[in-house]
Amino acid sequence: MRIFGISIGSLTVVGILLMMARIWGLGQTFSDYQNDFFNGSSPLIIVKANTLIAVENVLKTYPEAVIWADIRFSVDKVPYILDPSQDVRFLENRREMQEQNPTTPIMTGAKLSEYPWEQINEFYSTTPALREYYEKFPKVRFVLNVVDNVSEAHTSLVKAIEDLEPNGRTFIQSEALILMTSIKDLKPEWVYGTSVPDLMRFMIFDSMFILPSTQFKGDVFLAPFEVQKRPAFNDDILSEMRRRQKRIFLGPIQSKEQLKVAQKINAEGLITENLQELLRLLGQGPAH
Repeated sequence: MRIFGISIGSLTVVGILLMMARIWGLGQTFSDYQNDFFNGSSPLIIVKANTLIAVENVLKTYPEAVIWADIRFSVDKVPYILDPSQDVRFLENRREMQEQNPTTPIMTGAKLSEYPWEQINEFYSTTPALREYYEKFPKVRFVLNVVDNVSEAHTSLVKAIEDLEPNGRTFIQSEALILMTSIKDLKPEWVYGTSVPDLMRFMIFDSMFILPSTQFKGDVFLAPFEVQKRPAFNDDILSEMRRRQKRIFLGPIQSKEQLKVAQKINAEGLITENLQELLRLLGQGPAH
């Protein structure tokens, strides 16, 4: 009987603490975050494009497009743009070279970040350094999705573009919260998105009924529809982001159903890997 009473008492205390946390969270006020990045038509259409030619083609079709670029780092800390799915081609090529020349030592690292930019650029002939994007497209806005969590990533990225007028056209996104936090310490004037740890924390706190008390230092709620084959958000989380006056960017949009979800909550940003298909879904042009 005593154990039962202790259990009930413990649950009561926990319930009170959770309710206090929820009330505290609901009592917080938030201001509307403004940045030149958001200027122009709404919703912003954000298109993944990892080569200079791809960017040119996107801008010909939709001049106001925002470009999503996957940011990688070489061992000599040159930030460049490459989809992570392409890594295997380079790594397999190195292993094949070593097998064909067993008496000649050839570096066969496990990650692309272990190789110098010269070798990476030689193999991927269309792969640009990040700086090339900002130089060639001086008025275009970019979502820089920082993929490689390596040492000095934050300083290397900032150094590469800080003299190319990046303010007002740079949005930092990453699955790793520490990368965004480190870059934000150096460049708080840029726009910052949502990490995977943020998304997981939102879902956990929502299940505990204390979502309003969740800390979130991002400027924009940016999320895919799934993380590790599970929903990345729900209606409660979207409502909480609206309460906090956060803009919402969703995608990549891959179906009419996903677009309806984004339109239902008036998402300010639509992410796509297929511009023509998204424009077709929006009724703005045929799909190719």
